[in-house]
Amino acid sequence: MKKFLLIALTVACHHMTWAQQNTVAVKDSNAIKELFFAGLKDKLNENYVGASNNFSKVLVIDPNNDAAYFELANMQIRQNKLLDAEVSIKKALAAQPNNVWYLKLQTEVYKRNGNMDALVQTFDKLIQLESETESFHFDRANALYIAGKIEESQKAYDLLEQKFGVSKASTAAKKRFKTQAAASTDLNKLISDNPDDVKNYLDLSGVLLEKNQNNEALATLMKAKTLAPDNYEVNLALADVYHSLKKTDEALAALKAAFESPEMPLPLKLKILSQMLSRFNNPQVAKSAAQLGAITLEDHKDDPKVKVLYGDILYQQGNLQGAKEQYSGAVKISEQLYIGWEKLLGVQTLMGNYEEAVKTGEDALSIYPNQAILYYYRAFALHRNGQNAEAGFELKNALQLEPEDVNLKAMILALQAEVLIDQGKLKEADAAFDKAVALAPNNYLTLSNYAYYLALRNHDLPKAEKLASKAALAMPQNSSILDTYAIVLLKLNKLDDALKYIEKALQNNEGGNPVYLEHYGDILFLKGDKENALAQWQKAKVAGNQSEKLNRKINEKKYIK
Repeated sequence: MKKFLLIALTVACHHMTWAQQNTVAVKDSNAIKELFFAGLKDKLNENYVGASNNFSKVLVIDPNNDAAYFELANMQIRQNKLLDAEVSIKKALAAQPNNVWYLKLQTEVYKRNGNMDALVQTFDKLIQLESETESFHFDRANALYIAGKIEESQKAYDLLEQKFGVSKASTAAKKRFKTQAAASTDLNKLISDNPDDVKNYLDLSGVLLEKNQNNEALATLMKAKTLAPDNYEVNLALADVYHSLKKTDEALAALKAAFESPEMPLPLKLKILSQMLSRFNNPQVAKSAAQLGAITLEDHKDDPKVKVLYGDILYQQGNLQGAKEQYSGAVKISEQLYIGWEKLLGVQTLMGNYEEAVKTGEDALSIYPNQAILYYYRAFALHRNGQNAEAGFELKNALQLEPEDVNLKAMILALQAEVLIDQGKLKEADAAFDKAVALAPNNYLTLSNYAYYLALRNHDLPKAEKLASKAALAMPQNSSILDTYAIVLLKLNKLDDALKYIEKALQNNEGGNPVYLEHYGDILFLKGDKENALAQWQKAKVAGNQSEKLNRKINEKKYIK
C-alpha cells in the first residue's frame, strides 16, 4: 500500500509548496477564461488564497500563460510569499521579457526581499524601455544607495537631475551623502574624545558598512574588540562584516563568540537561528546553525521554544530521532506549546512510530480539541496501525472542523479514501479521492495514490492514466510516482512506455527497491523477456520482498496477476 509519508513530512515542515506545472495535452480555452476571471473576482474580494488557486489551475491547463503567472505573483506578494512570487514573475518575463507591467511587479518583489543588485538590473531594463519615466531613474539611484554603492548612487542622482531637473525629492535624497559623511566625521570625533566607548565604534562601523567600506568597518570593530573582547554586539557586527567580505569561517567564529555571551538576549538568538533555518539548503549555513543551536540549547536547556527550534535544526539535518527527542522534551516542559505537539506528531508518523503517535495525538487533542491537523495525524497513525474504524472516526472529526486550509482538507479526504479502501468501501473511497483531487489538483502524491488504487482494481484505467501522467510529468524525479505510472501503463498494456517509466524509477537512487524490482520483472515478462524477468524477481526477493505472489512468480517462472 502506498504511503503518505512525504505528505506528513510536508505538513511537519509547514512548507506546502506548489510544484512546477507541466503541459497537458488539451488546452481548454473556455476553462482558462472561467478560471482566470474567477481569480480576478477573488482578487477584488481580497481572497488571495482563492485567487492563487484559480490562477494555478489556469497554469495546469496552459503552463505558458504569462498573464496567469503575473497575477499569481501578485497574489503571492500579497501573502508575503516572496520566493514564490519571484519564481512566478520570472516565468511571466520569460514569455514577455519587455512587458513593463511585469518588470514593475518584479521591482516590487526585489524591494521587499531586499535584493538591491537585482532591483538595479530590473530598473536598467525599465529605463531602456521607458527612458522618460523619472521614477525609474530615481528608484534606481535609491537602490544603489541602499546597496552601499555610494559613488554609483551619487552619479545616478546627478544624471537624474541633469535629465529631469532638480526636485525636492532628489535634493532630500542627496542630503544623505552629506549626512553620512558628517556622521563619519562626528563619530570619529566622538571616538577621539571617548576612546573607551565601544558604542561609538559600533556606530561608526555601521556607517562604514552601509557605505560598503567593509575593510574600514572591520578595522574599526577590531579596535572595539580590543576594548571589549566578549561584547556580543561587537561580535555580531564582526559577523556581518566578515559575511560581507565572504569570510565564512571568521563570520561563524564571531557568531559563536556572540552566542556564548550570557549578555546576548535569548530572543535575538532565536531570531538569528530562525532566519538561518530558511537558508538551510546552504551547507555552510546549516553547519553554522547546528553549532549555534547547540550553544543556545546548552545555555537554555529548560526553555521549550529553544528545544523546538533545535529540533527543527536536527530535523533539517535528517536527524529525526534527535528532533523527536527535542519536540517531546518541549511538550513535557510546556504542554501549552501547540507547535511542539504538531511537530512531534509529524516526526513520529514520518518515522513510523505509529503507536507513539496514537498516544501523542490523544494527549494533544485533550488540550487542543479544535485543531484538524492533530486529528489527521492521529488518524494517519491509527490507519497505519491497522485500526481503520478508529482512524475513520478521527477523520470525520477533522472534517467537521471544516479546516480553512484547502490542502489540509484534501489530505484528510485522501487519507479517508485509503481507510475506506481498507474497509472495502470502494465507491465511497473513490468519492473521497475525487473530492481531494478537486480541492488540491496539484497535490501530485494524492493523484498518484488515487491512480495506484484504481490500477490495482483494474477500475477506470483511463482516469488512472490521466492522474498518473500528470503526477509523473510534474515530479519526474519521484520514484514512487514513476512506479505508479508504470503500473498503470502495464495495466493498459502499454508495455514500452511502462518499461521506460519503471527504469526511470529504478534510476532515481532506487535501484534496490524490492517493490520496483518486482514490477520491473512483471513488465519484462509481459514483453517476452522471461529470463531477465526472472532475474529481476530474484533481485526483488534478495532485496527484501517476501510476498507470496513474488515467490510463486519465481517458482513457477511466470507472471501472476
